[in-house]
Amino acid sequence: MGNVVIGTGSYLPERVVTNQEIQDWGVDYDPARSGGLSLEQWGQKYLGGASRHWVAPGQGIAELAAKAGHRALLDAGPAAEAVELIVMATVSTHLPQAAADVQAKLGLGAKFFQLDSGCSGFVDALMVADSLMDRHRYQTALVIAGDTSSYYLHPRRFMDLSVFGDGAGAVVLRRMNGSEYGLRSFSTGSDGDLGDYVTSGGGQSASGVPEEEAHYWRVQFSKVYAWALDRYEQGIRQSVERAGLTLDDVDWVVPHQASARIVHEVADRLGMPREKFVVTFERTGNTVAGSVAIALDEAKRQRKFADGDWLVMPAVGAGMAWNAATCLWHEPNSPRM
Repeated sequence: MGNVVIGTGSYLPERVVTNQEIQDWGVDYDPARSGGLSLEQWGQKYLGGASRHWVAPGQGIAELAAKAGHRALLDAGPAAEAVELIVMATVSTHLPQAAADVQAKLGLGAKFFQLDSGCSGFVDALMVADSLMDRHRYQTALVIAGDTSSYYLHPRRFMDLSVFGDGAGAVVLRRMNGSEYGLRSFSTGSDGDLGDYVTSGGGQSASGVPEEEAHYWRVQFSKVYAWALDRYEQGIRQSVERAGLTLDDVDWVVPHQASARIVHEVADRLGMPREKFVVTFERTGNTVAGSVAIALDEAKRQRKFADGDWLVMPAVGAGMAWNAATCLWHEPNSPRM
């Protein structure tokens, strides 16, 4: 019995913002403190990013999510007509729920759930959908994740502006009786005592933040960095072990795009080739909840995956939360060698 990915989709807004453009805004970046590097040079050297996509004014997460979901449904083909369940993860809106708007935009009558989950959101949504499909016998589910983080970035903090991008990704899951394909295992956990590593100005732990800044996210990047490396490694190892595999069995790692540098360091820690890690950060930045799903869709469209490949999808994020999913990939147009 397997809940199998039969379609993927993603959507990135049209606007592309480069490192140089951010520096030109008069942000708090000081080239003298970085050995004379421009923000373009610094961003590529220390983050591994050159650009990211941001929404146009008035463009919301429901629009991005609906477009990603529509593409996933088209990719899944006729089986997608029977979608009974929508699980969406985002921290970009609460009421009204974006998932309701997505359901309406896609013309689906499916039951929907929305998770208030950031960078770990896509894998969280996969876990919820997988569990509901097993428990309530839903046959087909649409799992969507994404954020419009550009609305929540301080206009003068170069680090925030350099890291985050907007976008959404989606997959269609299909319950296949007797199939060896599909989601095989999960690993997950939360470190709530570290919740103040990522906050918004209106959060309880951010009292004293000026009212005009209460809208913006605040990230303690140096603390997040060390914690993320440990939790990425832990999540990957646990999920792979629970699937009855070893790291040598893994064909691809499709990680949350915290930064290209973090992804590469995780690969080195695990002793795995960097070439096995799908990295989109250079062009997308950290798209928060949508990160893993967007990378998965891009890699699929590039025909990286073959039928029978083992994929691991790890993520870390605000909360602080971490997780990983392991699945056996089904690619009907690429028979197993």
